[in-house]
Amino acid sequence: MMIVGLVSPSYVAFAEDLEVEPTDETETITPEIETPGDVDVDEIEEKLNVVIRSYNPGFSDPYVGEFFEITRLSKNFTSLAGLSVIYETSSGSEYPVYTFSDEDEMIGESLLLRLASSDEVKNANDASLVADATYTRNMSQSAGRIKLNLGDETIDSLCWGLRETGCYAAFKSGKKDKPTTLVREITEEEIGDFEFVEDYVPTYDPEHPGLLHHEVVEEVVEPKCRTLEFTELYTYFETSADEQFIELFNNSDEVLEIDGCVLNYKNKNYILSGKVSASGFKVVHPLSDFGFTLTKNPTTSNQLKIIDVDGETVDKMTYYSGQRKGVSLAQIGHSSDGSKKWVQTYSPTPGADNTYQQFKTCPVGKVINLETGNCVNDTTLATTTLAACPSGKYRNPLTGRCKSYATTASTTLKPCAEGYERNPETNRCRKIVQNTGAEYPAATGAYDEKKEFASIWTIATIVVAGIGYIAFQYKEEITGLFARKKAKA
Repeated sequence: MMIVGLVSPSYVAFAEDLEVEPTDETETITPEIETPGDVDVDEIEEKLNVVIRSYNPGFSDPYVGEFFEITRLSKNFTSLAGLSVIYETSSGSEYPVYTFSDEDEMIGESLLLRLASSDEVKNANDASLVADATYTRNMSQSAGRIKLNLGDETIDSLCWGLRETGCYAAFKSGKKDKPTTLVREITEEEIGDFEFVEDYVPTYDPEHPGLLHHEVVEEVVEPKCRTLEFTELYTYFETSADEQFIELFNNSDEVLEIDGCVLNYKNKNYILSGKVSASGFKVVHPLSDFGFTLTKNPTTSNQLKIIDVDGETVDKMTYYSGQRKGVSLAQIGHSSDGSKKWVQTYSPTPGADNTYQQFKTCPVGKVINLETGNCVNDTTLATTTLAACPSGKYRNPLTGRCKSYATTASTTLKPCAEGYERNPETNRCRKIVQNTGAEYPAATGAYDEKKEFASIWTIATIVVAGIGYIAFQYKEEITGLFARKKAKA
């Protein structure tokens, strides 16, 4: 009996189709496999058919490109359907590194995957000359974890630099020490632990690659819903969400079979079915049959899409905050740039041509207030019959009250009281203003005589003022002159 050892410090591995020496009776002995707990043996053998063989995080000085190897335990070709490589950072974040397709098979003993940006790949004319496959996610030298996942379950892993039991030390930078690779020995008898190895060269022969990728001829899917489009949306219901509807229109002269087409709302798909007549409508209602409802008045924009069976988005529409109760968003005509013109209408028409109604329909006895759009009482309708106004009066249409007719003034006016006179502009009496000068006109002389008289007096005044000023300024001299004359006498 041959026993397979540990896959890694924390995993148990088992091999298929292990060769053993036949007995004298030429019977083939099936290896006994010890399994933990009640786990199914066949399931373990299948899941642990591939393991991580080596990992190098890449070094810059001296240069070594990043790579890792996967080795199979079975001698038979191994399907890699559902297998993926996941990188986990020291903080616990996970990123996909490489995902194998359902058609991928491992036909060699090992697979070599290299970083696409490494010099080995960039310097090769063809990446297949240096690796079975390439990846773009850089992984850390100091700490991290590589996991081989089959679906959501991890079947093998390798960790370094993490403070966990079973993890290996961090990779050294390579500037002082030689670059190292974590490698483990795998034989028919045992899968050993990882060890740091200097100058490790991974195995790869481009003439005999380890990965076989079957080209799959995808079935051509014919589109179905290219002419299907949104024409009306009703979100802000009156009483119940069951009133909501989405109206679709077949903008063609052919019947559409829309089975498999998708209505997408908030990144979730809802499958459509049935037929839509030529130039006909498809009303999605009630929405509860599809398992969702529309946000009646979103705070942010909401978008709906129609997706064809081939994955192509054929139409989309967006509605915003500002939806009103009882109002649908309808497509009526097109804008000048050719885009659809969407308007809010108080006349929802699911399954029929859209109509525009600016205001709601008011009940009897009420009318629309054009400023607010609300229904208000009709003030032009009298609730009671008003009596006729008395003679000489009429009903004011603004107030509804009786008002006297305007009268003309009498031709014979009463004389004003003493001291008053009649104002010819207003025809009213006003007090007489005294001393206006009108009753005592002042006599005036000729203009030239007054001018001459004024000129003489002006000149005389100037002369007298000048003499006075001179006398004041020279009074001492004048006084001395008179004194000398008096002494001589």
